[in-house]
Amino acid sequence: MARRGTWLIVITLVISLILQVVPVPFEWRGFRPELVLLVLFYWVLALPQRIGVITAGLVGLSIDFLDGFAIGAAGAGASIGSLIILLNYQRIRQFDSLQQTFLIGLVLAIVLLVTQRLHGLLGYTADGLEFLYSVPVSMVLWIPIRNFLRGYRRYYEIA
Repeated sequence: MARRGTWLIVITLVISLILQVVPVPFEWRGFRPELVLLVLFYWVLALPQRIGVITAGLVGLSIDFLDGFAIGAAGAGASIGSLIILLNYQRIRQFDSLQQTFLIGLVLAIVLLVTQRLHGLLGYTADGLEFLYSVPVSMVLWIPIRNFLRGYRRYYEIA
């Protein structure tokens, strides 16, 4: 039997995956926010008993599939990021918005570094630290995304 509100969680993740593949100019590609990871991290933080490492791995595999990279690199990164949040979710919930923003930025940077290193091991090369340009943009979007998803979670009484 499906739990209440599972459809909303799936829809928000699917919408974020669709937004991940929306074309942007080549010069801006490095600044594309990590919407999928932000939505995933919100659900892990809000519902740690329902959304965890396995869901993060599946979402990461979807990211790899959509981006056309080696299957498993983003899945491993997303799983590590979700594990960090799962192990500390009670503490993170007590943080104010600014502290949460910086922590989410740190976790995003860790996820991107793990993913980039795995891509490097598999033969994909990247120049410098340009893949981290999306972290500040994602940090700016964390509070609006968190508040938006929290409003829907409360409206549909998802627990």
